Amino acid sequence: MKLAYLLQEIESVIIEKNISEDIEISGMTINSSKVKQGFMFICLVGTKTDGHKYIGEALKNGAAVLLAEQRPKDTALPYILVKNTRIAEAKLWMKWYDNPVGGIKIIGVTGTNGKTSVAYMIHQILSDAGYKTALFGTIKYIIDDIEEEAGLTTSDPEDMAKLFREAKDKGIEYAVMEISSHSLELDKTAGLGIINTGVFTNLTQDHLDFHGNMTNYRNAKAKLFQMSETGVLNADDMATIDIVKTSSSDNYFYGVKNKTGDFCAENIKYNGVDGIEYYFYSKNNGEKPFKINSRIPGEPYIYNTLAAAAVCRLLGIDGNIIAEAVEKVKVRGRIEKLDTGTAYSVFIDYAHTPDALGNVLQSVRSFTNGRIITVFGCGGDRDKTKRPVMGKIAYENSDFCVVTSDNSRTEKPADIIDDIVKGIPESGGNYEIIIDRKQAIKYAIDIAEAGDVILLAGKGHEEYMIENGEIKPFKEREIVFEHIRNNM
Repeated sequence: MKLAYLLQEIESVIIEKNISEDIEISGMTINSSKVKQGFMFICLVGTKTDGHKYIGEALKNGAAVLLAEQRPKDTALPYILVKNTRIAEAKLWMKWYDNPVGGIKIIGVTGTNGKTSVAYMIHQILSDAGYKTALFGTIKYIIDDIEEEAGLTTSDPEDMAKLFREAKDKGIEYAVMEISSHSLELDKTAGLGIINTGVFTNLTQDHLDFHGNMTNYRNAKAKLFQMSETGVLNADDMATIDIVKTSSSDNYFYGVKNKTGDFCAENIKYNGVDGIEYYFYSKNNGEKPFKINSRIPGEPYIYNTLAAAAVCRLLGIDGNIIAEAVEKVKVRGRIEKLDTGTAYSVFIDYAHTPDALGNVLQSVRSFTNGRIITVFGCGGDRDKTKRPVMGKIAYENSDFCVVTSDNSRTEKPADIIDDIVKGIPESGGNYEIIIDRKQAIKYAIDIAEAGDVILLAGKGHEEYMIENGEIKPFKEREIVFEHIRNNM
């Protein structure tokens, strides 16, 4: 591919170049060890390392040109200097795959909790309305009739461009994406251009190991609404006030407590384990309310369904189609009840933040007559300040806790657990520490009695465990069913 063709997308951010645009580029990479003859080596400034340090290796491996933020010491080297290699990389990959986002309407969902559920619901509604729709999220990628497991909440620029190329080739009309604060802060989404609709679910403590503080975290989320034509935001979340101050989108608001927004829920009923129901009201003149039922229980799903319905009403989709689609949706690892056939119940949920854990425990409490036995841990190499907070929340909202491991990564599980139990009163009982998560799950099953609910929190849809820097298979569902079968 001609260099001149690639540079069409980044002309506005080029500072200088000392190379002919007529040369052929055979590939691109940010990894110097993967450079081949004729490649462009992109000197990405990362959170852990700086690609400029590997220019020598890249040239040795055959790089034809360097894309850099810093002028090489040897200015005879073939280079292109830009202000931000991250933005340039994102745009270059879209250009490499022949601008596949063109013609696809993109709906991006951001927020601490609820992204996956909202994205799944919007995808289901659009599909039921007859649109060819793709879903790019935490659990999986769905492009028309093709599904595959996802790796990241928001893909890296190269993979994102590939996904959109596949979507374009399949005739996709709408792409629904989960968009993380990391991807926004690191400009992974710069190649998308202006997107159709941005959705904000909520902001609670998470990822402070990366963002440093809640203000930075909120500001990263706000970037979505600086690149969206339309914004749909949670009126009950205080972060919305600050997010809209910097937005360039045409904003609409939904709420449960705040009834002054554009969309709200009325006559809410909680049907225990069977889910929720309410009437969806719009402030548009003459628009009749319609009833929404969801098989997923708990107040968070009032917000999630409300957000999805609001987006789709703004897109002109009929209320009956929205209601029927929402009722179908059941998201793997989100307050998911396992069919154990036992006198006690077992639920799996992805809750791995203080707010999410508190919400799911309150939801479970609303339909539990017996005890709540919570099995949970906290991730390693992540925000340490939330560990004692989650310990406190689990202790105060459960009848018994089993504190265990959850993706310890490069940290020692025992050290993480020590941080968690700091949130439990010294005089507190009713908890057990079992580092091995498999054994912790078995222990919870062994002590469960009729009417109890076991909540396995933190893993959700994940079927792996990251320990000592290695990813190993770990399927909670299989562990549960196997242990129950062995003890019947």
